[in-house]
Amino acid sequence: MSFSLTLPTRHTDTFAATGFVHAGVLLALTELAYAASEQRAGISKPATIVAVETRTRAEYLRPLPWQDGAQIEVECAAVSNEGLTQRYLVRSARSTRLIARIEHDWVWLDTTSGHGVALSEDVQARFAALSAETDAGT
Repeated sequence: MSFSLTLPTRHTDTFAATGFVHAGVLLALTELAYAASEQRAGISKPATIVAVETRTRAEYLRPLPWQDGAQIEVECAAVSNEGLTQRYLVRSARSTRLIARIEHDWVWLDTTSGHGVALSEDVQARFAALSAETDAGT
């Protein structure tokens, strides 16, 4: 994958008294991974521009014990002026077992106008470069 990051999970992230991280928390962790991908790619945008998910697909394979933490591998699968698709592999940071596969389609939204924002050629190239890192073996 393009890059990975490890995020802690807490007992308050669990579903009821199960000891396992709630599926909604796993989705939230991928949103943090998106933000990390912007930072890694050197992308900055005005505070009034936010990334919004327009589609999410999730496949949950097994529960994640809250004590394990999550390792998230991020891949930029597609990018255009209209938005991008990122794929995430969520693993146990402790055992590296695959917990979930999640994919989001993202667009940028201007919160002032309520309209979508096209991704510039520079932004597209920066997101695409994340995948190029994988292709080059870095």
